[in-house]
Amino acid sequence: MAEEIKPDQYKSSCDRYAGVGDIDDTITALDEMKAYVLRQLGSPTICVELSDDQLRDVILDSVRYVQRYYLNVGSHRDYLIMEVKRGVSHYKLCQELESVVSFEISNGLAGGINDLFTVTHNLLYNEMHSMNGWQFSGSCWGNNSSYGDILGSWNATLVWLKELKNDFSPAYQVKFNNLTKELSLWPSPKKDSLGLIEVYKRQRAVEIFNNPQFRKLVVASAGKIWANALSKYNITIAGGGALNAGTLYSNYKEDYDKAVERIDKESPNGYFFVG
Repeated sequence: MAEEIKPDQYKSSCDRYAGVGDIDDTITALDEMKAYVLRQLGSPTICVELSDDQLRDVILDSVRYVQRYYLNVGSHRDYLIMEVKRGVSHYKLCQELESVVSFEISNGLAGGINDLFTVTHNLLYNEMHSMNGWQFSGSCWGNNSSYGDILGSWNATLVWLKELKNDFSPAYQVKFNNLTKELSLWPSPKKDSLGLIEVYKRQRAVEIFNNPQFRKLVVASAGKIWANALSKYNITIAGGGALNAGTLYSNYKEDYDKAVERIDKESPNGYFFVG
């Protein structure tokens, strides 16, 4: 029989682990990240000859890589509202966007499906209330099992609405320039509207610093730079040993490739760019 854990006992058992992740582990600044990389490379036990600028470059390059390719970690999905102006085709978007996934004009159904006397309203009115012969009683649509009952009727209506949107909505060719952060629409809008944009926004660097795969990537990247520099010299370690820079580089290259492969596998599928 399992022993019952009383509240006081549970609290004391948890206290043994409290704060473990807070001891020199949570990195909140670039300088802390530099110090972490140096420690992982062997400093201060051995002399790691990487300049402050080299460390900064390799960390920021790794941040950019993760923001670009490590979806839902380096970048996260979000939705933005954008004002579309009559006659304006090019729009400057915020710099923290990594990519635009989709774009949609909010008033696409000829002024809105709920507006009376619109084309779409008149076309749908009879079908939505009779459901092709099955009367709408006010509580459900359709009572015939062959039609799928309530859910079948509801799903059919959603399909019709989608097709009406395709037939009557204004259609645009959309292009997003990731380097200039510029969204282009063709043809030019004929009236002012609101657009809904589905995007991937870059995660803040300090949040990325504490991701395990990012840490492996940045340490391996720094190790390759260090080992490559060492390969230009014949270095003898105190006590008579020699430093094999080629083997060191190969080891860090292997770690780097594993980190890149893991990042690729952990990123979700279905990431599409507009344009």
